[in-house]
Amino acid sequence: MYTRMLLNIVSSSLMIVATFSSTTFAADELTGVWQGQLGKSKVRVCFNQYGTGSYYYQKYLTPIRLELQDGIWKEENNTGNWQFDTTTPQKLSGHWFKDSASKSLPIQLERQISSDNIVDCGADAYNLPLETTPSLSRGKWQNYQTIEYRPLTFGTDIGIEFKGQQTGIASINQFLEHKLTDEAQLSDTFETRRRMLAQMGSFVADETFAEPIFINQHWLSVRLYRWAAGYGANGVSQEFVSFSLADGKPFHPWQWFIENEQPQALPESMSYPLPQALKQKLFADITPNAECPTSDGSGYYQLTLEANGIKFWETPRGDGCEQEFILSPQEAMPFATQWGKTQLKLLE
Repeated sequence: MYTRMLLNIVSSSLMIVATFSSTTFAADELTGVWQGQLGKSKVRVCFNQYGTGSYYYQKYLTPIRLELQDGIWKEENNTGNWQFDTTTPQKLSGHWFKDSASKSLPIQLERQISSDNIVDCGADAYNLPLETTPSLSRGKWQNYQTIEYRPLTFGTDIGIEFKGQQTGIASINQFLEHKLTDEAQLSDTFETRRRMLAQMGSFVADETFAEPIFINQHWLSVRLYRWAAGYGANGVSQEFVSFSLADGKPFHPWQWFIENEQPQALPESMSYPLPQALKQKLFADITPNAECPTSDGSGYYQLTLEANGIKFWETPRGDGCEQEFILSPQEAMPFATQWGKTQLKLLE
């Protein structure tokens, strides 16, 4: 009986080894896009040259990252493992398993030739099924001073809309929704996803959000934030848009200080050098610092509305040299254009 039990144990061990041992294939042997079956489910898979990849079930279209470790492709969050037994230039076979004690599922894949001739996870053959126009969804209403707002989600991008009695609200919401769902922005979002899939196998998108930052009886200002994936601190950008609550038309406070043939035309940029007279006023008592190149007021300044006036500020660079100033409407009045003076009076 002992001999029979020993034989059974050895036999079982050999079956486990046979199930989970396989040939190790280098990542560059698998590079490209594949399609086929994982168990009974249809999947599309891609592999990058340096040991990352991604796959999705064609029923769900949600990419899952793969990473090559010791000859096994591991899913993110340890949800499963892929191991391949045989490969040819056109076919790939292996098995999926959760761990050595679980049942395995067969994998059968065939290589797909992408129309754009890209052979990594950035290829059309992998990404086009993912690149459908998302639906717009709305979050819960929140209060901001005298108005309500809620987040709008469009794919991976987040915007904002408002609710209030002001006559310009409908036009403001139309402007913000159009900006959120702009085709060019959606194209950029898809391009970011392709770039990150090709680099890391990760389904990564830009981080975005929107929030109100100012309101009075005349105007509403919004901050639109974006942190571009893969660029670190250099990828952070912000846009500040203000609106008339009377008619919903967008404007930028820099219009009040820049001489222009069309004084109500939106400026081309978010930041400008200080007008000379204003620069002399703000930096009259500041000693230039050799370690801070723009400490003489020669930098570019953002302009935003504050509860107590107009804020002129440099975008933070992390060196501690940034300058900012807040002027009351009365203090800012001498430096405004004629049209700007009429607007500043509404802040008083």
